[in-house]
Amino acid sequence: MKLVNLLKLKTEKGFEKDIIELKKSGKYNDEIFNEIKSIIEKLQHNDPISQIYRRHKLVGDLKGYEALHIQGDLVMIFKIKDDELILVMLGKHTKVYKRFK
Repeated sequence: MKLVNLLKLKTEKGFEKDIIELKKSGKYNDEIFNEIKSIIEKLQHNDPISQIYRRHKLVGDLKGYEALHIQGDLVMIFKIKDDELILVMLGKHTKVYKRFK
């Protein structure tokens, strides 16, 4: 029997706003949002993430954060700290990184 060390999920207000904005835009279908949900669940369970998402640690001002490329230019920024998975931002690559400046 495998004991799962489930990370607590925390979402920053910016991430919640991003989800609402992306849904309202109509550019992304339910399949994308289901994919995002699946990725978040894998992160919570410390399960491997497919290499197609190009998971990588960020550097410089973003040190301590990680990024996943969901589809095309859609990027999710997150942080794992202690026993928490913190969802920070979700959006187009250029928009997401501009918010950190």
